[in-house]
Amino acid sequence: MDSFWSKNELYLKGLITMMEHLSEPWGIKDLASRHIYMNKAAYLYTNTPFSFDIKGKLDDEFPTDWVEFSSYFQQHDRKTEGTRDRVAVIETHYWYGKDFLTPFVSEKLPIYNEEEELVGTMWNARQLDTLSPIKYINQQKPSVLTTETNSETFTQSELDIIFFMLQRYTIKEIARLYNVSRKTIENRIYIIYQKADVHTLQQFEEYCKLIGLDNYIPVRLIEKGIQFI
Repeated sequence: MDSFWSKNELYLKGLITMMEHLSEPWGIKDLASRHIYMNKAAYLYTNTPFSFDIKGKLDDEFPTDWVEFSSYFQQHDRKTEGTRDRVAVIETHYWYGKDFLTPFVSEKLPIYNEEEELVGTMWNARQLDTLSPIKYINQQKPSVLTTETNSETFTQSELDIIFFMLQRYTIKEIARLYNVSRKTIENRIYIIYQKADVHTLQQFEEYCKLIGLDNYIPVRLIEKGIQFI
């Protein structure tokens, strides 16, 4: 560990100085998957106590509940080192110590020294963007997906249907997903429109944007785990 730092100190200090000022979680690991550095945002993201010294620690030595995914994180390290290129995964867990699941995209990139030798990986994480095509049609910036909503207007089953409506699923496609008749979905959408006091999908999309439902994803559609992308 000390030899790793002494051989690459100058380059690592430059990276750390940059990461210190970034608001997204960033960290550095060596080729043995031992942690070298995490910025403040990374401590918060991983819900790691600030009193815990991460230097030289493996993922499974952290006092956190995401250690169950340690083998996947190391697989991510190895794939990044093997391809010598950026590798991304979707990490779905109770990040930031929250009591609801949130999907994040975590990317790892290879680190080279001045001799162009591979010496480790650096990683970052950002919350997964919404998938809704309407945002791209309207040239809007994508927002981040969340399983949390403060809406008291709609039932959970209605919120599920709303998600598919905003993804531009047809009534026929939604009916197939739920294994019910088209008429059943039409009736449910009619009730949803009544509650929102709208008459068209376009009006409803604007309504959802105003109340923050455009970035909601039903928790049943995601599960805790790591998915390579």
